[in-house]
Amino acid sequence: MEVKKGKNIFEKLLSLLKKLNLTLTLLLVAATVFSYCSVWINPSEYTIIPALAGMAFPYILVVDVLYALLLIFTKKWTALLLIATLAAGYKMIDLTVMLNPVNYVDDYSKEDSSFSFMSFNVRLLDRYNWIDSKGGTKNKIFEFLKYESPEIVCFQEFYNNSKDSVTNADLISEILQTPYVIRDYDSTDLQHKTDKGYIIFSKYQLSDKQPLFDFTGNLIGMSVDAEIYGKKVRIFNFHLKSIKLGYDDYEFIDKIKDKNNQEKILGWGNIFSKMSSAYQIRVKQAVMIDSIVSLSPYPVILCGDFNEPPVSYCYWHIKRSFRDAFCESGTGFGGTMRVKFLTFRIDYILHSDKLKSKRFRTHTENLSDHYPISCKFKFLE
Repeated sequence: MEVKKGKNIFEKLLSLLKKLNLTLTLLLVAATVFSYCSVWINPSEYTIIPALAGMAFPYILVVDVLYALLLIFTKKWTALLLIATLAAGYKMIDLTVMLNPVNYVDDYSKEDSSFSFMSFNVRLLDRYNWIDSKGGTKNKIFEFLKYESPEIVCFQEFYNNSKDSVTNADLISEILQTPYVIRDYDSTDLQHKTDKGYIIFSKYQLSDKQPLFDFTGNLIGMSVDAEIYGKKVRIFNFHLKSIKLGYDDYEFIDKIKDKNNQEKILGWGNIFSKMSSAYQIRVKQAVMIDSIVSLSPYPVILCGDFNEPPVSYCYWHIKRSFRDAFCESGTGFGGTMRVKFLTFRIDYILHSDKLKSKRFRTHTENLSDHYPISCKFKFLE
């Protein structure tokens, strides 16, 4: 009986597919093409709707592939239409998912003059115990750093507790045995006792620190020059504008099933407004970063929290002259954001053509609302 019942359900699904096949295929093609457009349509000048489609691209891609397989299995001609649409956006797919597991284990030998590099949004080292109510996250971060031992590490949203006798910077420098430490912070944050900013630890000599201010005068990052094996590389460590969703927004999303229609309209409207404002600011910040980076006389490494997925206007604007270490030597989807409805990449390590990366990794330890990312670098010249 059970087998017969299951067979009847399958036959009904196939019958429904025959009736809605063309409509479903066209809807998926439209959604996919719309997400592609997000890399060309400036959300600050037109609308953020394509940007939202770009944000959803990993999910659209999964649905596309599964539906295309079903169409192939049922021998529908519309499979060709969906496959052609996916093929047209191969560059977007290449930025979103890497299917070469060999990349994960491939490494440089000791004779290759390589160096290890890490970027990590540490969210104030969990100062307010968002992750661990007992306050143990900071020590876990220290243990993680000791185990991974990167030779250069860039932090965003770093809290330095500079009024204490031993600062977080002192402790990490001792753990990593990095004699060179350069940081920058917003003086306004310091007055509010957060002492939040950017910091770079390095086993290699650092010099020429330059703060990065955006068009409103906000500190969004810093750059330094590192001398590695007799060659210089300019490192940019930055953080583009966050959406700044509040506790009420997250609570709304978690309990959306319990909300009435008016509450849903107000809740989504508030989130949409914050996203729209953040997109407009990030575009201007991305243009500024691009113009500054282009002036570097040395090979460049750009890292940090872009708050943008790979299929987006801001990412493409910054990335167009650089290689993405994840695409060069990573595997899987590489999601770096821990919030459950944002499972895509928004943290990056980009680099000039004069550098080559290997063994890109997204570390999945629960230490922040972001995952740390790391790779190995080698100069090609």
